[in-house]
Amino acid sequence: MRVLVVGAGIIGAALADRLTRPASGAPVRVTVVEAEAPGAGTSGTSYAWINANDPADPAYHRFRTAAMSAWRDLAAGFGDPAWYRPSGNVTWAADDGARERLAGRVARLSGLGYAADLITSDRFRRLEPHAAAPPDALIAHYPGEAHLHGGPAARALALRARDSGAELVTGRRAVRLNTGGDRVTGVRLDDGRDLDADLTVCAAGRHSPALLATAGVGLPVVDPSEPGSAAPCLVATTSPAQGALNGLVHAPGLSARPAENGGLVLEADDLDAGIDESASPALIQEAGRELLARARALVPALTAEVAEVRRCVRPLPVDGYPLIGFQRPGLYTAVTHSGITLAPHLAALVAEEIAGRPSPELAPYRPDRPDPAL
Repeated sequence: MRVLVVGAGIIGAALADRLTRPASGAPVRVTVVEAEAPGAGTSGTSYAWINANDPADPAYHRFRTAAMSAWRDLAAGFGDPAWYRPSGNVTWAADDGARERLAGRVARLSGLGYAADLITSDRFRRLEPHAAAPPDALIAHYPGEAHLHGGPAARALALRARDSGAELVTGRRAVRLNTGGDRVTGVRLDDGRDLDADLTVCAAGRHSPALLATAGVGLPVVDPSEPGSAAPCLVATTSPAQGALNGLVHAPGLSARPAENGGLVLEADDLDAGIDESASPALIQEAGRELLARARALVPALTAEVAEVRRCVRPLPVDGYPLIGFQRPGLYTAVTHSGITLAPHLAALVAEEIAGRPSPELAPYRPDRPDPAL
């Protein structure tokens, strides 16, 4: 069976890696097409927090906790790689309303069997000796959470797939799906070549709607080009600041964690407003300066500067849940907002479906499910 995976972000790379080491079934010939390099897009730009920190939907929470376990197993197979950091996460709340919400979240997560605890300020200082939290803050610790250096992780998975027999085509964009009748038969590349396949997997993230549209296939995701779209966000990276933080820290107004270069990765939801495709370089740089100011309030001894500020354009399904499954004969789609968390678990389940074994776990996340707003 010839399987063509379009996209070598974390989803496509994890799937290609999984398909080259099937547990059973007919041999699969895998080709991966990536417009840039593995992990060079959203996967390498995002904040990359591996978690199941939202208890609102218990079924989806269980799906995400299974994915967290899958990451631990996958990383063990790479021998504790530097790109997977099971560092835990701390967060706090200072005002009464936020304290109540945080205490409720910790209680609900604990009730679901998730590792979530309220800790003392002394315990926080032992975990993050260089970070400052208000003395009266309510502090939560999630020891099972992790973060990922998404670019190196996607590259490692793609290269292991290549070493196991997959063909890796980089620097070429799939510009259309080729069809024969109702069946998708492969893709046309931007250099005019056609790549044929028995099954084409669209794992192109934010670029998926445009590719699928070439075969008349829709996908219910948020349009990142719309003014005020929630799909784009800003992520800043600082110059090296070794030891500034040990793990993920979610403070009011700032999310921060260690970066691959030894600096910090910084993000703040309130600064994402207006960061759409029309955002000027000046606006982006101003947001970067504000992120750095907040980081210096979080880590008072921080002397690092902003090294880079990037727009991260996330594939956002309109209802927030993954879009996974067959859309036409010969066409399978795997697109989700939480790709960093879900990648290895999704890869295992999708590989089973490609082998002809439908997954009950994926049944709620089909691309053609009813729109809950209708």
